Amino acid sequence: MNLRQGAGDVNPFLQLLLHRNRLQLATTDALYSDGDSYLPATAAIGHLKVSMPSVKNVLVLGTGLGSLVSIIRKGGYDPHFTLVENDKVVLQWAMEALGGDNARQLQPVCMDAMAFMNRNTALYDLVFIDIFSSRAVPDFVTTAEFLTQCRDCVAPGGHVVFNYMVDDPADWVHVQEVFSEIFVQHIVLDLGINKVFVNY
Repeated sequence: MNLRQGAGDVNPFLQLLLHRNRLQLATTDALYSDGDSYLPATAAIGHLKVSMPSVKNVLVLGTGLGSLVSIIRKGGYDPHFTLVENDKVVLQWAMEALGGDNARQLQPVCMDAMAFMNRNTALYDLVFIDIFSSRAVPDFVTTAEFLTQCRDCVAPGGHVVFNYMVDDPADWVHVQEVFSEIFVQHIVLDLGINKVFVNY
């Protein structure tokens, strides 16, 4: 069911859908959120379930409708979330979807992820990188500089999760090389065209 549609200030077309009692965020050619069934997030949080009780603050780079928030809350956890999203319409829809009694645990930040990381001085127990422009991961996300900034803002014992969508096999090889240089200990969860890096 189509609940709402319009243009964001970054995305020219956005659609808010209700499908099987889950809120979905769609663009012309991509699905950015799927409620608490968003597979890259469910797979990552499932893999990190032993660590989740100690996660007190989470940085989400690329908020969408906040599927990661929904998945973590469904698991019974209520950490503080910093939600970084560069499209103010998407961020507004996310806050409307996630609000309620736990709204105090949400800090929305309407800003480009690179600009945010250049200014950030806080440490987080979990950093979730889920940044897309349509179906492509922007180039800056896979640079050593950006990934190093993400690594350096993780508190001791914390984790970085990076959702990557393979568009070009040669790019995928390069991304693995860069990630391996920054995060020596990690695994890749293979979800078809989505590859989810989880560092230890």
